[in-house]
Amino acid sequence: MFEEINVVRASQLHRRSRFDPVPELHSLMSDGDLTVLGTEDSAEGRTAWLATGIKEVRQVLGSDKFSARLLYGGTAAGFTWPGFLTQYDPPEHTRLRRMVTPAFTVRRMQAFRPQVEQIVQDSLDAIEALGGPVDFVPHFGWAVATPATCDFLGIPRDDQADLARTLLASRADRSDRRRTAAGNKFMTYMKQHVANVRRDCGDDMFGVVVREHGDAITDAELTGVAAFVMGAGADQVARLLAAGAWLMVEAPEQFAVLREKPDTVPDWLDEMIRYLTTDEKTHPRVATQDVRIGDHLVKAGDTVTCSLLAANRRNYPGADDEFDITRARPEHLAFGHGIHHCLGRALAELMFRVAIPALAHRFPTLRLAEPHREITLGPPPFDVEALLLDW
Repeated sequence: MFEEINVVRASQLHRRSRFDPVPELHSLMSDGDLTVLGTEDSAEGRTAWLATGIKEVRQVLGSDKFSARLLYGGTAAGFTWPGFLTQYDPPEHTRLRRMVTPAFTVRRMQAFRPQVEQIVQDSLDAIEALGGPVDFVPHFGWAVATPATCDFLGIPRDDQADLARTLLASRADRSDRRRTAAGNKFMTYMKQHVANVRRDCGDDMFGVVVREHGDAITDAELTGVAAFVMGAGADQVARLLAAGAWLMVEAPEQFAVLREKPDTVPDWLDEMIRYLTTDEKTHPRVATQDVRIGDHLVKAGDTVTCSLLAANRRNYPGADDEFDITRARPEHLAFGHGIHHCLGRALAELMFRVAIPALAHRFPTLRLAEPHREITLGPPPFDVEALLLDW
């Protein structure tokens, strides 16, 4: 019962109505910044809360009174996968993140940018060669995010296509058996990749980590981090890019500004990411002690799901919430907050910052190939199943 409240109900609330929150989430947003999702029907009577206010989300994600261990939902419930940073609490989280973070420095991102630019150019060349209409989910989202993330991790080009298919199958295949088999195959490859890195450190992310920390980071941890970054970088950024392409065709006049007068919209990236918020919520945080949030007492054992979508779209459906590419540095939590703030933010922003303007320049007349057909969305996180575009 309690798991269903925390997982199923929270997920249902974060489905999308096109780009917007569904009415049920909007209703909870209107009820207050911290509302009850449900209460456990047992002697313990634990309460599952939903934080929708930006202040409340920050308090939960920035507090040491909540645990990030994955206790509800999925095969990993109650178990921390080695290297999966979002499931760690300090001091283990602090130790591991400190070892991995230097691979994401501004200097390294600047050095990596030419590779991303080439990947984007290659994907747009391939789209143009195919001729419209083209499904931009595989041919733009995955075609940019997968090779860029793989290159960042040092995964050989010959292995990338099969690894991408395996990752997608592990998350999206309708058969439980095939999803499990794909997940096992994916992790087996990552273990082999870590073994290769141990033998021969390159200039990629894990070459940096191994050279700097050696045996201080275990093979299991390094494998987990590799799988975690690959999953987030390939899958999540692919979703973000597909959603960005869809938004571009829905607001062509705004992207004309990005294309023709980019200096006038310096904060376009933050506004797009705020508005899209493709990772809508966190997994539930568990209170380790009683803590007061606003007028509410969250008791030890209670859970709080932080709605990043609600916090970022808190003025929905007012004019202050509408997508405005000229908006000056909008405040948002699309990459989380606190010690679990997205490790790969710099990499995700680099791919988005390169790919979206390039798309706007290459295809200025981009449009929906079937304008009267509704875009189908899968379950959260924001999943555009197909995006057929023409130009």
